Amino acid sequence: MSFLTMKTPETTAYAMIDCNNFYASCERAFDPVLIGKPIAILSNNDGCVIARSEEAKQAGVPMGAPEFKYRRFFKEHQIVLRSSNYPLYGDMSNRVMDILRDITHNVEVYSIDEAFAEVSTNIFDDLSEYARFIKNTIFRWTGLPVSVGVATSKTLAKVANQICKRNPIYDGVLNLVNHPDIDSLLKDFPVQKIWGIGNAHTVRLNRYNINTALDLKRTLGNKKWVRKHMAVTGLRTVLELNGISCIHISEVKDARKGIVTSRMFGKPLYDLGDIQEAVATFVSRAAEKLRAQHSVASVISVTLIADKYENLKSRYKFNKGYALKVPTAHTPLLIQFGKALAARAYTHNTKYKKAAVMLTGIVPGNEVQMDLFDPHLYTQQQSRLMNCIDHINSRYGRNKAAFAATGLHKEEDHRNDWTMNQNHLSKRYTTRWDELMVAKTK
Repeated sequence: MSFLTMKTPETTAYAMIDCNNFYASCERAFDPVLIGKPIAILSNNDGCVIARSEEAKQAGVPMGAPEFKYRRFFKEHQIVLRSSNYPLYGDMSNRVMDILRDITHNVEVYSIDEAFAEVSTNIFDDLSEYARFIKNTIFRWTGLPVSVGVATSKTLAKVANQICKRNPIYDGVLNLVNHPDIDSLLKDFPVQKIWGIGNAHTVRLNRYNINTALDLKRTLGNKKWVRKHMAVTGLRTVLELNGISCIHISEVKDARKGIVTSRMFGKPLYDLGDIQEAVATFVSRAAEKLRAQHSVASVISVTLIADKYENLKSRYKFNKGYALKVPTAHTPLLIQFGKALAARAYTHNTKYKKAAVMLTGIVPGNEVQMDLFDPHLYTQQQSRLMNCIDHINSRYGRNKAAFAATGLHKEEDHRNDWTMNQNHLSKRYTTRWDELMVAKTK
């Protein structure tokens, strides 16, 4: 590895960093016994498969497989099941992104397990060496395997990442900057796997005998045709495949215009009190997300979803909403409206399976038109109180400071009736004090 001072000319490119089988890798990082074993991660309420290790894919576990239908298959093939452990996955994702911010230039978080970063020969002489340094550092500091693709555009970096992830000869790193045989790689890369090419574009391109990334790259000579059939975004993709950067790093994540919190209940609910308790919990979580992006909301809606198979001819979704005069992020007020809306949507003797809370009309917290005569005004004192509660929960774990309307947050062996089933949940090693790893003594 050779650290260099400022050099001329400097080469700057994009790296696409993608964690391999992220959910399964998080489980393995804290339980090495799982290394080499097929792992399937289940959705909320242990419903269906949402993530698989490579071993599980090879064993034939399909994405979206319902757990109750594949129970015998899982047992016969010794598939290790894990309930989705989002606190652990979210924290491990944050650690990976923090590492990238320390060792690269600008970083754009693309998803929970993917990020783009600027890489430059101003730091390392060889971008391939730089990419390998990123890969090894993340693995050494977190235990998570990653693949790194490097190119002069984000689309090509995505292509490089997918190639090196699936082909072991690259050992998780592929640098396409000044690559001598890039066209041969693009020739074997299906057009439908290109970032930004959806099903509709794939069908249209196949009709014109454009089946690979190389075929699409060569359409640059006919920009008019590309714009006609793929619009401006398609032209950008073609330019990017030719190594011309059109999509730059965005460090600022856009604030969400709507926040939804919803869960299937652990078992069907009939009682309004239980439903309101669940709704209050969902409102509280949505308000936390709202404040995390420094926003406030002016519209709250609550949806109760019944069992649609109870009576196929009757309605099974019931929605009520309310618009506040002044936007707010005050959890007690939002819970008050959420419970009232749940009561309005509720019908006696109906079996409910799920509830959802949505906050819309979202604006930045510093751009609110105040109203001195509104009884629901979001005051500075309320804002400081909410921030204090968020800080406590961030530092000591979720629900350390909670609102009474959300019910008693009981231990797993005495769960609330509406709490989702997680029969295969691993420990939350990094977000709960009582589940930290401890050394075993003889």
